[in-house]
This record gives sequence, structure tokens and C-alpha cells, in this order.
Amino acid sequence: MHTLTVEQQNTLVQIINEEFGSHLGFHDFADKMLGMFEDIPGFETIPQHKAKRIVNQLWRQYRGQDS
Repeated sequence: MHTLTVEQQNTLVQIINEEFGSHLGFHDFADKMLGMFEDIPGFETIPQHKAKRIVNQLWRQYRGQDS
């Protein structure tokens, strides 16, 4: 539980890019991503430390450091 496949990660980052562009700061990105977690079954109750880890991973991908 509380894991995302590579395809799911790519989809979330793509949605952020399409909806908000590729120039969000970390805090705005994290806020948007946490909001999206609310719509993913099982993620609406994700513990904060796990959410932080996943958001940081997705942030690296968003910023182009993780392809």
C-alpha cells in the first residue's frame, strides 16, 4: 500500500505539468501533489512521512533529475 508504479509516477508528474506548467516551486508542487493524493484510493490516509518521501521522489522527476 502507498506505492506507485513508474507509470503512475509518470502520469502524476505529467498531470502537474499539463495543469500547472513545469516551473512550480517545491512547496506549490508538493501542495498540488498532496491534493492529488486525496483522489487516489488508499492515499487519502497516507502517513505524512510516506507522503513526503513520495513527493520528494516525484519532485526529482518533475525537475528532470529522474528520468
